[in-house]
Amino acid sequence: MWLTIGTILAESRCAMSVGMVSWSPVTGFIAGRNMASQILERLKRLTDIFNRESDSMEIMEAALGRFCEVLQVDRACLLYPCDPEAGLCQIRCESARPDLLSVPEGMEKVRVNPELADLMRDMLRSEAPVVRLGGDAWTDWCREAGVPPIRSELAMALKMKNDRAWGLCLQRSFDDSGWSGEEIDLFQYAALRLRDACETATLLATVQKDIAKRQKVDAELARSEQRLRSLFQNSSSSLWLVDLSGLHDIIRTLHRQKVTRADRYLRENPALLDDVLTRIRVVDVNPATLELFGTPDREYLYNNLPRLLTPRARESFIRLFQNLYAERHHFSLEFPFLTLDGRPISTILSIDVLPAPESHLVLATLTDITAQKEAEQRLLESRERYRLLLETANDAIFVADAETGIILDANKRAAELIGRPVSEIVGMHHTELYPDEDRERHRRRFQDHDYRTATEGLHDVFVQHSDGSRIPVEISASRTSIGGREVVQGIFHDISERLKSEERRRLLAAAVEQVAESVIITDLEGNIEYVNPAFEKITGYTYDEVIGRNPRFLNSGKLQKYHYQLLWQDISRGRVWRGTLINRKKDGTLFEEESTITPVRNNAGEIKHYVAVKRDITRQVLQERQIRQSQKMQAIGTLAGGVAHDFNNILTAILGFAELSLLRAGSDPLLSSNLQEIIRAADRAAKLIDQILTFSRQTEKHVASLQVSMIVKEVLKLLRASLPANIDLIADIETRAMVRADPTQIHQVIMNLCTNAYQALAHDTGWIRVSLDTVEVDARKGVELGNLSGGRYVRLRVEDNGRGIAPEYINRIFEPYFTTRKKDEGTGLGLSVVHGIVNDHGGAVTVESEPGKGSCFSVYLPEVDAAVVEQEARDTRIETGEGRILVVDDEQQIVDYEVQVLEQAGYVTYGHTSSLQALEAFNELHGSLDLVITDMAMPDMTGLQLYDRIKRIEPTMPVLLCTGYSEHVTAESSREMGINGYLAKPFTAEQLAQEVKRVLEEKRNGGDCGGVPESQ
Repeated sequence: MWLTIGTILAESRCAMSVGMVSWSPVTGFIAGRNMASQILERLKRLTDIFNRESDSMEIMEAALGRFCEVLQVDRACLLYPCDPEAGLCQIRCESARPDLLSVPEGMEKVRVNPELADLMRDMLRSEAPVVRLGGDAWTDWCREAGVPPIRSELAMALKMKNDRAWGLCLQRSFDDSGWSGEEIDLFQYAALRLRDACETATLLATVQKDIAKRQKVDAELARSEQRLRSLFQNSSSSLWLVDLSGLHDIIRTLHRQKVTRADRYLRENPALLDDVLTRIRVVDVNPATLELFGTPDREYLYNNLPRLLTPRARESFIRLFQNLYAERHHFSLEFPFLTLDGRPISTILSIDVLPAPESHLVLATLTDITAQKEAEQRLLESRERYRLLLETANDAIFVADAETGIILDANKRAAELIGRPVSEIVGMHHTELYPDEDRERHRRRFQDHDYRTATEGLHDVFVQHSDGSRIPVEISASRTSIGGREVVQGIFHDISERLKSEERRRLLAAAVEQVAESVIITDLEGNIEYVNPAFEKITGYTYDEVIGRNPRFLNSGKLQKYHYQLLWQDISRGRVWRGTLINRKKDGTLFEEESTITPVRNNAGEIKHYVAVKRDITRQVLQERQIRQSQKMQAIGTLAGGVAHDFNNILTAILGFAELSLLRAGSDPLLSSNLQEIIRAADRAAKLIDQILTFSRQTEKHVASLQVSMIVKEVLKLLRASLPANIDLIADIETRAMVRADPTQIHQVIMNLCTNAYQALAHDTGWIRVSLDTVEVDARKGVELGNLSGGRYVRLRVEDNGRGIAPEYINRIFEPYFTTRKKDEGTGLGLSVVHGIVNDHGGAVTVESEPGKGSCFSVYLPEVDAAVVEQEARDTRIETGEGRILVVDDEQQIVDYEVQVLEQAGYVTYGHTSSLQALEAFNELHGSLDLVITDMAMPDMTGLQLYDRIKRIEPTMPVLLCTGYSEHVTAESSREMGINGYLAKPFTAEQLAQEVKRVLEEKRNGGDCGGVPESQ
């Protein structure tokens, strides 16, 4: 007895860690046999129910009640699933003391809070029961369910096979003294017995269901087999039960050979096809099959199977084999046969592969469609004849049911007329042929007219094309019978071309009346038969004033007589004459016309009339003259810039020597007066040259300080309203810097660049980005950009992702009238205007482009300096000094003038007219010179090149640059390049002496005399 109890309790393996109670009956204290008997009795009461119930849920419900009774707990329940990761679990069954409430309805679901999740984890980890004192895991649920709180709990996970774990919980709500070792062991033992009993009940239930199901299936199969046999024998269709096991080896061989198209393989191997046919074995056929093929004897049919196949049947069988090879279990195809008496029949062969295991049986069903095929052939021939009539008709024909108005047929011309395929037209109601507003009228007409007595003709009718257009037609409708069916046949004659021809004549008349060009029609003698209103408007003569007169009354006398003789010679010979005429209006005003005079012939090819179309080009000629004038002025500007240097050299000599002579004139008043007149005349000549250069720019600017960003925003607002919506216009404005410029011209620059970018976009799609920022430009970069002085510049960039510019055109895009676009897509002036405006504002414009990726135009404008530079007062006396100076200029007069001024001022000078000689002299005098004065434009070596060579020899040597005119070097840019002094010709002796003294004093005071420059 004790060993049995000890063994049972030891098997429970209730060793527990923290949070669990460990109790072993072997090591524990058992007080006497009475206690052992009580334990056995309680075990028996807990477990005897497992032998009574057969259903798992019934076992669980009974076990929970017994737990409450034997272990004296307040409530016992089963949770499912016992899963700490689940958000919810459910109380699947429960039992409570009679005086306690059961789980209220709707409270079966329990939220898995952190405390309950911890409890479930302990239950799943342990093989023994888990003890919990206090009911934190159930606090929320008890409050919501209205049941007493739980003070202690004994729980264990029931880990079922093939299912998630269940949670078995025993709860006490009025006793928190804990659980005795005996209660724990009894609970564990009973819980394990409960788990085993539930699994056994579930297994038995499954087996019983499987047995019942198998018995039911066997009975059903027997009944089904009987029904199938009855259907097979009594079916009116021809049924064949065929064994295809003989084909299995062939199919397997073809699969091993990786044949994808068995049908093609059989066609290429006829012998294999014959082998396939011999391997097919007919198991059974039904009486309908014997009747179809004309024999009552099955064996006779089986022995004569090859006689049933027509030559076309081989191709049908190849398709059948392909379906079997592709493992299709259900398919149908048309199959021709011969009856045993040689009569051809057409059938539909339907194959169903029977699903019996290890079987290769198929059920073949033959449906005789011979009569149907013959009827179809007769109907097809009839339709072909009717279709031939329909398709060869020149007009659209619609056939509609006389009762319903549904279109039954239509020809190809009808499909072309309304833009729909015939398959779509058939089935439409005839009113759908017409526009919406006309459909009711045509519906009533169709109902009210029976079309029996006569053909009805309809005029001024429109049908609706599928593209929405309306097509004018004339309709002839009549009633007839086709195939025993009453129909209405409508013939629709398209009159579009006729109406268009009439419209063209009206349009031509209206166009001639309204065209802006003069139109004159004359007879063979040149007498006017017709003039349009434009002629009246241009010449001032009315229609009645000119009819019957010869156009020579318009002659102005500005053209020679032979000009008109050549005109008449061309048109009388049937040639078209084109040229320009200078005519006189009624008020005496002269105007120029671009004329085209064309002979008009009749059907026989004879000239009967002349028609002249004339366009007033007076304004165009004036504009062309203005353009030529603009080009001429541009050439003048180029010429002025080119000769300014030479003129300024001459004026420098005249002005300089006159001033030197004035200094030596002493008290001779007449000589002083004459010299002063020479100086004043030279000064006027210098100003005249400056005026010529200014005039060559042609445009008058209204310069003011302005924010370019404001103009950019204004232009973008205008562009956004005019550009297509699918073009992205991106603004990136980073600065509000000021420039001094003409706002109108800057507006034109931005607009021209954006317009050019838009025209470069393909198919009106893409993006244009306009950005504005400030950049620092040094002297070298300024020269690269285009004669810019060093300093801060406002940079405007216009980018696009359009077609880009080809490399061969990149250097020509700023030329006037240069364009790669079509004649009507641009004048070629936009970018040249941009270039001119930017240069005139002291800026530069550059372009970067890659064909197929887009272009970027950058405009640089000088930023306004906040500091105001005050001009130094002019010192009228010649500054004196001392030092050794090298002077070089390609004009001997300039050299002599500068040498004389400098020697008079106290300097030792060395003069040269060749830059090469001057460089040699510099090398010889190296170390003894204090200053080099050089002209800019000289042969052999320019002033900048000489400056470069000198600085490489002696980096600290100051250099003073003189120039008559240069597009590349200015006073500001020369300072940025490290040149110490700058004089623009013509200059006075005072100016020369003053600049020389300034440079030398700067050198003596330790000023920057530059360093080794970069290569020019």
